Amino acid sequence: MIYLLLFAGLFMGWSLGTNDAANAFGTAVATRVVKYRTAVIIIAILVVVGAFIGGANNIDKVAELSTSNEVIASESQVLESIENNTVEILRLKSAIKAAIIFTCAGLTVFVMSYLKFPVSANQSITGAIIGWGLFYADYKDPQILAINLPQIGKFASTWILNPLGAGIISFILVFLFHKFIEDKFSSLSHYDKIVKIGYLFAGAFASYSIGTNSSANVTALYYDAAFSKTGVAANLLTDARVAATIGGIAIAIGVLTYSKRVMMTVGGSIADISQMDGFLVIIAMALTVVIMGKWMGIPVSTSQAVVGAVVGAGLTRGVHSVHFGVFKNIAIAWVSSPTVAGLLAYGVAFLTQNYFGK
Repeated sequence: MIYLLLFAGLFMGWSLGTNDAANAFGTAVATRVVKYRTAVIIIAILVVVGAFIGGANNIDKVAELSTSNEVIASESQVLESIENNTVEILRLKSAIKAAIIFTCAGLTVFVMSYLKFPVSANQSITGAIIGWGLFYADYKDPQILAINLPQIGKFASTWILNPLGAGIISFILVFLFHKFIEDKFSSLSHYDKIVKIGYLFAGAFASYSIGTNSSANVTALYYDAAFSKTGVAANLLTDARVAATIGGIAIAIGVLTYSKRVMMTVGGSIADISQMDGFLVIIAMALTVVIMGKWMGIPVSTSQAVVGAVVGAGLTRGVHSVHFGVFKNIAIAWVSSPTVAGLLAYGVAFLTQNYFGK
């Protein structure tokens, strides 16, 4: 039963993959430098590699927020269940709550992806966790606030800092390229081949960063270290690397099956950019994800980073090069996706209060 509930997380990973593939190769595919089929194969492979090598680093942060919002069982709850001989019940309830959160967030991301909006899966999951916690967690408790408010503040601040940082990095890279390098570079023999190779390497780096950054969001709620710390054998995931790798595989499946719609939106609809601008956009996005992830200590939105980078690149050619109508709709989706996911989770929490014990 518990393993069946894991499919909710895998659905979240699939939804994330359909959305985040655009962030690695959207500009490359839209500018026709790399074929769509080639792009998704590279993304799928490197996402899994990134998840296996570095994905476990972000799981603890997501799990911490989930514990303080009554989604994941705390160590004290596990110890109490041992005394009362109710470990199996607690384990099942934890898995069901994780499935609810992932389903609410996954449905939100899937609908936004269908509407061609490159939304943040990170924000959707966080919104669902907080929505659940607003019903079940005691936000009047200073200890709960001490954990939740800084984490919520970090996630909320990435709405501005993440796309802004990517936009600044992208603007600087593209501006310097146009001013000092473009004329000499474009005159090189085999220019097209050099651009394509650059795109492939940049996309591979970006795909790896997606794996390290986003895989935690797929299975973090099933990673409950409290069970293993107390010596209780658990059917939940208690190995962070295994959890992250499973998340990476789920993302890869989403990339391979249903990623083209959002990829074309990110690559060609937000701003008018050249082939080389698109290459620098990918570099700016990947650098931002790495820098922000290290600085903030939480998974950040690759979708927000790549959109900010595309806008930054477009602004080097003038305000007229940016399609602000499309950007406005995407910005609205950034805010609405965690809100909708949170409302869904809150609604389910209300309907299930008799089972989970409000």
